[in-house]
Amino acid sequence: VGMGMNRVKIAIVVALAQHGGSLTTRELVAALGGEVANTTIARNLQELEDYGYVTGDLPPDGRRRRRTVWKLHHAHLHTDLRALIQATTPTAEDD
Repeated sequence: VGMGMNRVKIAIVVALAQHGGSLTTRELVAALGGEVANTTIARNLQELEDYGYVTGDLPPDGRRRRRTVWKLHHAHLHTDLRALIQATTPTAEDD
């Protein structure tokens, strides 16, 4: 499982989930309490998009200075989280 998660990415997916799975970049900045720099959010959104956990409604080359709406892909995220849990759960052989 190549999730590449950090606290910012986790905060982004939690914020998206808490707001119906979809937010603009500006709304996401507000949902995170303004505590994370816009550039950090943008970089982490791109990485989440590379993993397929979110998508923007605009193509990557058309986002500069334009309102992008980000959508969370729950099913894909949950599949990878289940795989991570399975991979890290001790088996009877580990005892």
